[in-house]
Amino acid sequence: MALVKPLKLRSERIAAKKVVAEDLPVARVIVDTKVYHLDEPYSYLVPAAISESLVTGSIVRVPFGRNMTEGVVVAREEHSLQTGLKFIEAQLSRVPPLTDAQLIFFGIVAKRYGCSLWSVLRLAIPPFSKSGENIAEKPQDTHIHTPTHTRQALLLRQGSSLVEEIQKYVEMREYGKVLVIAPDGKTLSRLAPIADIVVSSEEGKSERYRKYLEANFARSGVIVGSRSSIFIDLSPEDLLIVVDESDENHYERHAPTFNVRDLALLRSQDLSVLFISSSHSLEIERLINIGYLESRESSQDGKVVHSSSTSSPHAIISESLKKGSVLLVHQAAGYVKSFLCNKCKNLAQCDCGERLTLRKDGRGADCSLCGKVQENWRCSFCSESTPRSLGLGVEKRAEDYGKSFPHIRVISSSSAHRVSELPTETSLVISTPGMEPDGEYSAVLLMDGEQAFGRPGLRSDEQSLLHWSRAANRLTSGGTLYISLPTQHPITQSFTRGSFSKMHRGQIEERTSAKLPPVYRMLVLVGSSGEMHQMQEYFSNDENSSLLELLGPLDQPDGSSRLVLKFDIKVGNEIVKRMHEVNRIRSLQGEKILRVSVDPYDFL
Repeated sequence: MALVKPLKLRSERIAAKKVVAEDLPVARVIVDTKVYHLDEPYSYLVPAAISESLVTGSIVRVPFGRNMTEGVVVAREEHSLQTGLKFIEAQLSRVPPLTDAQLIFFGIVAKRYGCSLWSVLRLAIPPFSKSGENIAEKPQDTHIHTPTHTRQALLLRQGSSLVEEIQKYVEMREYGKVLVIAPDGKTLSRLAPIADIVVSSEEGKSERYRKYLEANFARSGVIVGSRSSIFIDLSPEDLLIVVDESDENHYERHAPTFNVRDLALLRSQDLSVLFISSSHSLEIERLINIGYLESRESSQDGKVVHSSSTSSPHAIISESLKKGSVLLVHQAAGYVKSFLCNKCKNLAQCDCGERLTLRKDGRGADCSLCGKVQENWRCSFCSESTPRSLGLGVEKRAEDYGKSFPHIRVISSSSAHRVSELPTETSLVISTPGMEPDGEYSAVLLMDGEQAFGRPGLRSDEQSLLHWSRAANRLTSGGTLYISLPTQHPITQSFTRGSFSKMHRGQIEERTSAKLPPVYRMLVLVGSSGEMHQMQEYFSNDENSSLLELLGPLDQPDGSSRLVLKFDIKVGNEIVKRMHEVNRIRSLQGEKILRVSVDPYDFL
């Protein structure tokens, strides 16, 4: 017979009774609801115990449905039309991480990209950290200056230094802070020596939150940060600098798909903005042409330009190595990117369908998709074992150049193995775009031109030109620049003239005719085939349909379907707003929301 255990009474904790604040007893809170259509501020009662410290921008914990979640206070009010309001459970942040000006700006961003205010807050503020919150109190606003705002675009030329050019602007300022947005970790490291605060996404949670608070409430000094730092609080006397605004790292790939350049232009209404780059985007060139941005250029040293029509790379390398180190920029990393069978000429493919890459031993092959390794490769079509390379990576090229120049040190630099500094001894450097060692070169050879400027993609040419112009700027005075394109090619002619303006004007005219950025905006929708046909019909009947152009629906390999909307910038916000409302209705009806990318880096 089983023994029956004695019953135990379960004790219950009685919550302390909360008293409503006498002054402004209602708080409006943006809540992390995790439900698409529940994106409006909600009203909560303010407990008297936290009334004095609870201000706009405070992070709080609030009840929502049956759960507790985080929220941000956006207003304090005297009354609410609602009844039966719940209390704020707790105030999490002692120091509010947001200012009133930031909340206004975030609202503008939310409208531009058709998203909720919380989704902007999520990207703008690092995750809350109690240990990182070590600032005693929020500094008081001391904005007493009313400076004249400037909007400039500075083009870096051969022989110029990014750090030195930024330092000039810092030294010219008598007051305010300077916020510099870098495209990548390499640039961030280069700018760190002139920074008072470096805000990096690579740091730990508490350190990242602490740095964010310091940067947000600083009234002077130089702050350097990556993409999300564009949301840091700035006042009218501050200066915002964006480095290499056309770099793809300045684009957020997840919703909301903002880019740093557009947000900086939104902020240019209220403060000074500087875009500094070796090659501007078409958007910046257009704004220069219409007079919105003032164009400036750094000094340029002399150079000799050769093209594939007139010169041999080998001869240029041989002659230039007598004067100093030489840089070659190739498109492909690794050893051999792809290869085919020397007998039957079929591409070497893995069982999973991905193309194989050749290993250094010349016999083995690797698959980058499934990771399968073939120690002794044989063609799956004819069983022949002799490969023929299609694309050589920098490691293979470095090996070949080493045979041609046996008495010169040959260095390969890529994302897998990056060399940060050029050695003092004369060297031949083989690099992938953006991985060039810092230093000056007697010659720079920009290789694989047809591959660099023949890729598909809306902004592939922009990105290639940025990489090439960065590399070309590393030339010493009187150095030699080799362009692996014919003399009559617009890229070659632009480098010869020392100006990209003529080429950019022609590209802007072509883009306007094709209804592409910078004159048109884009919106990419992804869903099922049926959903995309419904959206095609919906926007075809839109009152602004004459200013719209639809591409698709186009079925994708993963089974989804894609619809691209191109629309005039004049109706941009209205189209984005309509799409946002469509997804709100779908969410209300319990349907899956459509994936939306507004002004994406690319639509491929």
